[in-house]
Amino acid sequence: MKLLTVLSVVLLMSSVHAGAQDVRSEKKPPKSESAYRALPKPKKETKQWDAAVSAGMMSDNNISHLLTNSNTNSNAKIKDNAVNFGASLSYAPAYAEKAGLELGYEYDSTDYRKHKTFSSHSHSLAAGLAPKLSRHLGLALSGNLGWVGDKKSIISKGQDAGAGLVWYGPSKLHLKGGYEYSRENVVINHAKDADSGAVYISANKRFYKRHLAFASFRLLSHKAAGPNYSYQARSAGLGLVSRWTPDFKLSLAFFHREKFYSNLDTRFLKKREDRTDTLVIRPTFKVFGGLYATGSLALSSNHSNVAIKSYSDRTYSVGVEGRF
Repeated sequence: MKLLTVLSVVLLMSSVHAGAQDVRSEKKPPKSESAYRALPKPKKETKQWDAAVSAGMMSDNNISHLLTNSNTNSNAKIKDNAVNFGASLSYAPAYAEKAGLELGYEYDSTDYRKHKTFSSHSHSLAAGLAPKLSRHLGLALSGNLGWVGDKKSIISKGQDAGAGLVWYGPSKLHLKGGYEYSRENVVINHAKDADSGAVYISANKRFYKRHLAFASFRLLSHKAAGPNYSYQARSAGLGLVSRWTPDFKLSLAFFHREKFYSNLDTRFLKKREDRTDTLVIRPTFKVFGGLYATGSLALSSNHSNVAIKSYSDRTYSVGVEGRF
């Protein structure tokens, strides 16, 4: 797994659509904010192409939180299930191995069963450079273009760019820190157009050859055009990737995120605060050669002082990955 396939644990955390609804679900932050990007990459391989396909089902106990123009702060919950499909492809050319060049594309779709207006699809193009400057120091540069739409039109567009440093320490300890900038253009609700800046630090360490532990921390400032949508956020993650046999690997990860909105929300007459916890369990089985079968269970719960914005999700998925 490389730049994009490492994100397959969250292919099912998708965006949403509608004329009077939130374009990007409050469950899915922009890529530059996502703690999942702190997941470590595996040891470098000679394969140039990575491909992944996944499909699954998401159960959402409160899709009401996706509504953006409602001023109702209600405990009434509307449940629905969604079918998810995801695919990604990344390419790391051998001629640019020293520069650590990697290019990728990712597609994701969510189809709600009862409330079709929430269904959407998203596309993302990514590029990264990771050249080593010395034995112990390297650069980490990245860029991303993405857009979200439905069957009729594009709903939102976004770009992000990041720059950081990687320190290769003793005993297989890797530290990474840097800054990421993101710009969002929400076509159907320009009050949500925003600029974001984030600083982050992450660490991973391999031990007993078969296990890799990782941790991450991120601070983000999200400044939107409309006063209801600006916020400060902090997030942290912990996880373990264990290869129990040559053909079986299990990944466990836990992430916590807190969002503190900057202004009094004119819809609810409250200064909104959200706290989100997510647990991911992901087994990977080697089928043969460079082909792998994957499964994923993601449990996510958001607690908000605005009742209609609280929810919990369960996402199940299966997929295949190939390296060639």
